[in-house]
Amino acid sequence: MPLSIGQPQTTSFAKRAFHVFKAWMKQPTQVATICPSSPFLMENIADRDCVRNASSVVELGPGAGGTTLALLAQMRPDGRLLAIEKTDAFREALDDIADPRFTPHIGDATDLITLLEQHQFGRPDVIVSGVPFSAIPPAVAKNLVQAIHQVLKPGGEFIAYQVRSDVERFARPLFGPAETEKIAINIPPLTVFTWRKIQSPSMTRDIA
Repeated sequence: MPLSIGQPQTTSFAKRAFHVFKAWMKQPTQVATICPSSPFLMENIADRDCVRNASSVVELGPGAGGTTLALLAQMRPDGRLLAIEKTDAFREALDDIADPRFTPHIGDATDLITLLEQHQFGRPDVIVSGVPFSAIPPAVAKNLVQAIHQVLKPGGEFIAYQVRSDVERFARPLFGPAETEKIAINIPPLTVFTWRKIQSPSMTRDIA
């Protein structure tokens, strides 16, 4: 039964934990943890004005969809959310999210630019990433952050929740210093990094 806009769908922690554990059993090298995101982490990521005002949001590495549901609960009725997940074992969990605003895609976040074109998504207002930048090759991480910066709307926000701070090293040259917040009540404890893309005069000329 499709979700009615304004009545956010919920999934129990136990069900999400089951999906995460099953995905870990199938593809252990691609699943960073066997515990889904805590409510504290999901609230920190989704309960923001940038999400509530966004017409389009992209989520990289949604896993079992806990943060996805939190984002949808805050988003506008006419908003769109594209979630790109590399681990095929999470396909079932993401397909269970019945919301007309939501498009799941099983693929690699490094193909971000191509996937936005494929889904006719335009330039997102917000990009949320659970991709573990500390666990991917530096060249890949650098290219991914460059793609994120390229497609994000000027004034848009890039939010990354990470175990380690590697993402800061790759994002700082493009976005500047991040705002950070520790989320201790999560397994494992994480840091949420937030950047806002500043529109420079050169970018204005390029866009025009």
